[in-house]
Amino acid sequence: MVTEWERNEDVIAERFKREEIEGIFKKKFRAREKENLVIEKHGEIYKELGSGEFTVSGLLDKDFTYVLVMDKSEKTLGRTLKNVCLRDEKRMDMHLEIKFKISNPDRFSSNLVRNRKRLFMEDVWIDILSSLIYKKSLPEIKTHSIKEFLSTDFCKEKKGWVENDMKRIFKEWGLMLTYFSIEFRIPEDERKAEKEKPAEPKEGPGEIKEKPEEIVEEWEKGGKSREETVADLEKERLKREVGMELEKEETQKDMEEAMEAMDLKELKDKQEMLKRAEERGLGAKEKGGKREDLERQLEELKEAKDITERKFYKKELGEEAFQRMMEDFEKKIIEIETKLRSKKD
Repeated sequence: MVTEWERNEDVIAERFKREEIEGIFKKKFRAREKENLVIEKHGEIYKELGSGEFTVSGLLDKDFTYVLVMDKSEKTLGRTLKNVCLRDEKRMDMHLEIKFKISNPDRFSSNLVRNRKRLFMEDVWIDILSSLIYKKSLPEIKTHSIKEFLSTDFCKEKKGWVENDMKRIFKEWGLMLTYFSIEFRIPEDERKAEKEKPAEPKEGPGEIKEKPEEIVEEWEKGGKSREETVADLEKERLKREVGMELEKEETQKDMEEAMEAMDLKELKDKQEMLKRAEERGLGAKEKGGKREDLERQLEELKEAKDITERKFYKKELGEEAFQRMMEDFEKKIIEIETKLRSKKD
């Protein structure tokens, strides 16, 4: 009997265990057009077969652990980031359209599929968010005002900047970026307000925003010289600016603390799950590190990792907490897989 991949447009790749493939002495698998079949041994690709029908000997190739099938067709991701806050506290949406296809199966397997049974389109989007958008693109974009994004040339420059970073990351992941567009969607009322706003007078070095008549009035009332009055007003202006900046930092700090509090329960739940998994792992180590105990611990870690990714995608988990937990999960999963490989050796 020949095993085939039940292809789904939302799934880019799927990994099959040796036992899941029909046959004892011979394992038969069929990869259709625009599908790529590779054989894995202990987490590494050792044979790329491509498309077609193949028979893998259950005796000669008894060390193979997985069959990985990849969708080689061009895939499209269209996503919108809502309410991106800019430097002037105005908000806009960012719509991204990304088209790509697999170019390097080895890098793709190591960096994106990793330990997953299936790689969904949403998994790729989450990796894009955590590795590029939240880490680099948004922090830079938020340093600009909405007025700047009304300029076509400015938007084109930012689009090119994000696209170059996207190409670099995709190359590391074994993907080729075939098309990229980013649309900065500014609300119509903000466009209208910026268009109708009177031009602000340019200020030269050392100049102040106060009107000349206010300076004269202060000068005459206080009996101070013009130079003293200007100096005092400049000090007041700087004091107000410092105060506003401090207030802004305090507000940001309060928001971060609130987000941390919201994430606390989720974080504690996952940490408790990790703790239980670690305790089982320690117990297995004391007993000689039974293979079934390590495999059970690995499955629990993967399950906890999947739950965390879904929570992050649903915006139920903060970015910093998500990144910390992902690093922790990956580290522990690698440790357990290393132990399992050493037992096979």
